[in-house]
Amino acid sequence: MNSLQVKKHKLYQERNDGNYYNIELKREGNKTLSIFFGGNLDLYFSLENFFDNPTFIIGKDYYEIYALFDELYHSVINADIYGHITEEEINRIIFMSEEEQKDYHEAIKEELERREKSKNSLKGREPYQNLVQDNVIIWKSDEYFEEITPFVKIKKQEDTYRLEFEKPIIPDKYKNEADLMLMDPRRITIRFRNSGSRYEPFNIIFMKFYQGLCALDYEYHQIHIEEYLISERINRGETLSRILKKQR
Repeated sequence: MNSLQVKKHKLYQERNDGNYYNIELKREGNKTLSIFFGGNLDLYFSLENFFDNPTFIIGKDYYEIYALFDELYHSVINADIYGHITEEEINRIIFMSEEEQKDYHEAIKEELERREKSKNSLKGREPYQNLVQDNVIIWKSDEYFEEITPFVKIKKQEDTYRLEFEKPIIPDKYKNEADLMLMDPRRITIRFRNSGSRYEPFNIIFMKFYQGLCALDYEYHQIHIEEYLISERINRGETLSRILKKQR
């Protein structure tokens, strides 16, 4: 298994309303996972050149990307839509508290409590219970009916995240709903709607993840200690494939 290769392609050169990129991840020869923002304002994961093995491994051999997947996974599992309270948010709370002559310590405490209640509330709702099963994230593409739509499973392992892409067998009654993209054996594409997703509001977490990918500087990649440790293990005779496929 080869180390993860990354390319970042600019999208929508004619638009000035944001920085949108196609993030292209390659491993195992030409197997490619593309993560991009569509012209319809939705996010996509698309796996190509996978032959009979529609899986993609994200490991600590490219730690910045692994860290983003790690944050994505834990945010979904914990139903943490808002994330950690930021310095900017704290400053805003302090400013508003001073304007209203309130104790900002109490205001920050109330905000943290509100976020915790939000997590517990979301975990009890149907979108979360359909999305998270036995600590595995299963996102069924928002493109088609649930009975025929492709899906991706995101599984946490020891030093990796394993993305498993699948297409269900299409029942006869839905044959007319199957378009060329769904039937294409060369790729499996998952759509994350930003409006009307079956898993709303968890699409917000995936968009934050995508924005994190776009913000990385892939031309001047700095080696992380985790990457160094993996290279040391390889120098001692272990293969990258063995390291990344090792499970708990």
